[in-house]
Amino acid sequence: MPSGHIEKKTAKPWNSPGLAYLGAFLGIALATAHHTHHLSVGDLPENDAVVHIFGELFAAMIGGASLLGIVSEIRNRLVKRET
Repeated sequence: MPSGHIEKKTAKPWNSPGLAYLGAFLGIALATAHHTHHLSVGDLPENDAVVHIFGELFAAMIGGASLLGIVSEIRNRLVKRET
């Protein structure tokens, strides 16, 4: 039976390393889709194909991991400040 008392819900912190891994995998998936598009339209540079592919793959992986890791840390600090 409700007593009229509203309990304050505590927000659990997000798993920042886990979200960084997820961001890295999303970056890899995005870069793979991008390179598949390059291959399908025949727009891949012939002389620097390996450098082009691995450079963009690495950049997308680091970018995705950094983005989700930073968002998670900011969210965790904001939630901690409110409690």
